[in-house]
Amino acid sequence: MNGEIVVITGASSGLGAAAARELHRLGARVVPVGRSPDRTAALAAELGVTGHTVDFTRLDSVHLLARRLLSDHPHIDVLAANAGGIPATQRLTVDSIEPILQANAIGPWLLTRLLNPALDGARVIATSSRSHTSATLPTAQLDQIATSTGGLGPHRTYARAKLVAGILLRELGRRYPHLTVADFHPGIIASDFGRYLGPLGTVLKVAATPVLDSPATAAYRLIHLVQTTDDIDGTYFVRNRPAPGSPLLNDHDLGGRVWKLAEQLTTA
Repeated sequence: MNGEIVVITGASSGLGAAAARELHRLGARVVPVGRSPDRTAALAAELGVTGHTVDFTRLDSVHLLARRLLSDHPHIDVLAANAGGIPATQRLTVDSIEPILQANAIGPWLLTRLLNPALDGARVIATSSRSHTSATLPTAQLDQIATSTGGLGPHRTYARAKLVAGILLRELGRRYPHLTVADFHPGIIASDFGRYLGPLGTVLKVAATPVLDSPATAAYRLIHLVQTTDDIDGTYFVRNRPAPGSPLLNDHDLGGRVWKLAEQLTTA
């Protein structure tokens, strides 16, 4: 990687930690970002680098992270937007946003926009989910996704948030042509499987672990997109191959409307 600067979010465990270690081994200057202070500090110490923490369900935390990253790194070669998940609480965040949407779409999008001055010629590689392909949006009343799950359970709300994230990613690429953007399905990973299903999820995770992908396998899918010389711009990948994502990902009119909503949610 010849000293290229790679900021990777969601780096305190699982796929993110595995990718951070391997990118470091390949010669990248890895900047790990995680939610857990202890785990992020431990990984940073292991790699001999400076780590950062962020809570994507707080816009003030995202702004603070961006200021620190821009101060330390005037140029960033790769932003691996890997953070995501299902927050424990279903209450609106302190920013009055539905928490799954904020953690997986609005917060990461805001970070990318704030880091834009350092991303000239950079790649933005996002960890998506195959579940986005079955998600829908209430296009006639798009604003409602900002504050309501619309009666959806956690998994379907998560799928919808990943769809929104993918739409914003492609709109980002259209508005900032100096960026190369792509996303990928990491696989169903042993470290994350069933985390939103409570006690049942724990049982399923133990039972299914032998057939699930490891964090290391998922990490190589991320690293492939960081390193490949192929034209990957605007493409969704599954197992390192271009795959059909939701047709909504490339709906330009919808992209503009989702972008406007994101701006409204993040402007004080």
